[in-house]
This record gives sequence, structure tokens and C-alpha cells, in this order.
Amino acid sequence: MNSQSKSTNAAVDPKVATRIPASRYTSTEWADLETQRLWSRVWQIACTEDCVPDCGDYWEYEIGPLSIFVLRDDEGALRAFKNVCPHRGTSLVSGSGRGLSEIRCPYHHWRFDSKGHFCGTEEDGVRTGRPGSMSLTSVAVDSWGGFVFVNPDLNCEPLSEFLEVLPKELEWVGMEQFGCSEFMTLEVPCNWKVVVDAFIETYHLHAVHPQMLAIADDVHTPITLYDKHTMFMQPYGVPSPRRNGDVSKQELWEEFIRNLGHRLGLSFASVERPGPHPPVPEGQTLRDVLVTKIREHLATLGSRYDHLDDNHVIDDFHYHVFPNSIFNVFAGWCGLIRARPGRTPHESYIDMWNFDLRPKDHPDRHPRPQVHCLTPDDVSSLGSVLPQDLAILARAQKGLRQDEDGLLRLVPAEARIGRMHEILDRYIDPPLDRRLP
Repeated sequence: MNSQSKSTNAAVDPKVATRIPASRYTSTEWADLETQRLWSRVWQIACTEDCVPDCGDYWEYEIGPLSIFVLRDDEGALRAFKNVCPHRGTSLVSGSGRGLSEIRCPYHHWRFDSKGHFCGTEEDGVRTGRPGSMSLTSVAVDSWGGFVFVNPDLNCEPLSEFLEVLPKELEWVGMEQFGCSEFMTLEVPCNWKVVVDAFIETYHLHAVHPQMLAIADDVHTPITLYDKHTMFMQPYGVPSPRRNGDVSKQELWEEFIRNLGHRLGLSFASVERPGPHPPVPEGQTLRDVLVTKIREHLATLGSRYDHLDDNHVIDDFHYHVFPNSIFNVFAGWCGLIRARPGRTPHESYIDMWNFDLRPKDHPDRHPRPQVHCLTPDDVSSLGSVLPQDLAILARAQKGLRQDEDGLLRLVPAEARIGRMHEILDRYIDPPLDRRLP
């Protein structure tokens, strides 16, 4: 932990913002400030390096009204550009693709090379060059842990400085070695910050996800506040104190398999019948047995995690990378939730990526992710937690619209939300009437 970070148990007030203006979630004026002063000036995850593995591969990243595309140039270097032609403003690419030898505007066939340099036009089949600087607008781009970050502000701080101590803290995970087969996205009727809020606190588990109380301690979840980013460590394989000791070994086993069976090598959101819980040797707990089974699965992936203590084998190391990315980090598996603003302050997108560490001889160790747009009907196949979250997110936004001039009041377990708004203020420098109380 560095000098700019501090840890606290959720029961201890870490002295961050505790009252948040509701208008930040509902106001068009505030959303416009975010577009102008946040998304145009902050590092954010655009895609993974596996999305653009080869020269000529590209991937579009949309954040509110802004569109940026990442491109692997003809020398194998990562590039990123604003998705706009300097001639008449037409967007140049859409979605993702492979094998571009040049970037050609679909409107008038202005041409640019893979480094964004203007190459000329095509008129009547004759390629002609034009004088002057008409290159594409570059965007800062860098990578960490297999993730490609972009920042429209070319005068921004280096990504390594933005990330603070996170690369060092997460070095043990080896996320750059993980692979993701499918990238899922879902439109939701709430502000992007409502999404982030829900995924960076455990205070709602007892009300929204009561089944999780059988396998996760939502009370003793120490929070760490860095300068811009935050994390908590949540113990798994133990019941919540809220259950008052009434969780049987069988219930714990069944809920663990339903929610985290992939940690034992089962498929994600497995529907396999858990069966009876395995024997628990004298002097051990079912958590000990789960740790042993997870270790057995991890051993099939290689020796990377052989040295880990039990906490790092089974527990959730949960990071919020400001502003809009949330990582659930486990040994051998990582989930990324990314929230993006939509067309209005009352709409957003949830992007979900599930990453697995695969054996070195796996034929598809680093697949290029396929995009899958989900509908609400598709969500039930992803387990019970996400449908519960989606139902409450819509209700949260509906309530916020009823009291746009009010204040949200945070409890200590929601300290990460308060810190996020403090950092928002740094970027946005809001008018006096919109600052944190």
C-alpha cells in the first residue's frame, strides 16, 4: 500500500464524501460536463490486446457520443484515433474488423495509412494526394494486463502513473495471460454511475442477493482507497454473519457451485446439480475443502499459483479502476464489468467480459473475443445474480428521477462510491451548485 492509499473495515468511516447530489445521475447538463471534461480527458479501457492481435485489426470503442478506434498498425504497434474523417466528419469504421491495409472514409474515399497519415483521395479511379496536414486525430493509447487503454487527451499523464500501484498489486494474477472468448453487452435503463455504484459495494447483498449470504462475508470486507481507484477484499467460502450461523455445509456447497463453480473447473453459471458436499476432514472447514479443490483445478493450468496463500486462492480481490471499470479478480479467473453512458442520462450499457487462464498448450488460449449483444431475456442464462442486479438498477434510476434536487446519503460500506465522486469533481470541476456538499 502506498502513501496515498488507506484501508478501512466497512464499519469504519474512511472520511470520504457521504452526500451525493442526485442530479449527477439525472441531469443532461451534468452528462454534458462528463462528456466534455471526463471522457475526453481520462484513461479508460477500450478493448483487450486480443481484440487487435494482428496488423490491420481494429476495434471501435464508443463512450457516450464519442467514438474511438484502436488499430494495430503495419509495424504491429497499437494506435488509436478519433473515429472521424477530417474532411466532412464521417465516422471511418464501425464495430470491429481485420486486415485493414488502409483506412478509407466511406463517404468520399479519403485514404489514411495505418499510422493515421493522409494518403490522398480517389476521384474517378485516380488516386491523388493533397498538400497540408490532414492526418487523423490521434488518441493516447497504452496497455496493461492485456487491456488496451485510451485517452483522448494527448497531454495526459502516462498510463503507469494513472494506474498507481495496481499493476504491482495485481502482478500475482498474470491477467495478460488470460483469454476471453465472448464480450457481452446489455443496454440498461439507468445512469452509468448507478451501474458502477451497484458493483463496488457489498451493502446490498443481504437485500438483493440473499442467496450469496451463504457463501460470502459481506460484513468483514476491508476497503482500500487509493488516490483515484479503490478495492475491497471479500472472503468467500464462509457465510455472512447476517445468517447467524444457520448455514449448513450442504447449502454453502450448493450456492458456491451455482455461483462460483467455474473456480473448480465447471462452466460459468453452471447448471450442473451440485450433489452432496464433499467430506470435510476433522479439524477443517468446508472453506478448507473448497480451497483444496480450487488448488487442484489451478494445478491443471500450470504452476503460477502454487505459492498462493488460501486467501488469494479463494477470495475476491475486487477493484474499481476509475472511472468505469470493475474487476472481480480471482486466481485463474477474472471478470470485468464496464459501464458506458448511453443516449441520455437515464440509459447506459453494461459490458461483461469473463477471462480464464488456460493451459499453455490450449489450442485457443488467446481467442479474439466475439461481441454478443444481450437482451433482458438472455440474462437468466448467466445465473441468478445479474438478473437481480438489473431489476434493482432500473428501480434505482426511477427513484432518482423523483428527487433530482435531493441528496444521496452513503454509509461507510459505500465509501468507494464517495471516493468515485471526489475524483469526478477533480476532472469536471463542477459549478458551485453541483459540487459535493
